[in-house]
Amino acid sequence: MPELHFHSADGVLVAQAPVGTRLIETVRTLTRDGDLPLAWRCAQGTCGACLVYVEHAGSGGTLTLTGMERNVLVRRGALPKDAPREQPDTVATPRLACHVDVLHDMIVYIKKI
Repeated sequence: MPELHFHSADGVLVAQAPVGTRLIETVRTLTRDGDLPLAWRCAQGTCGACLVYVEHAGSGGTLTLTGMERNVLVRRGALPKDAPREQPDTVATPRLACHVDVLHDMIVYIKKI
């Protein structure tokens, strides 16, 4: 199982998640248990509360955001209005945990905007 390292103002929390699950599933569990300081509401990709920055073994290429994820990130001010759906797959690209599939070990940075 991939290992997830969540970095927040509270420190680093390490968890594991099955390959192919969405990152929000682990976030939801850790948040409900009071272990992770990340707000989430819908888990459907529409509210933008699960904003994260992700680094993983496959980083460095490009990724294609879904139209919904791109629009929510623009609405939240995390991406400019003219941002294309194609984005660099780097830690600088904002993501929504509900749109990220766990495929590799990951470092997940939690920042509030």
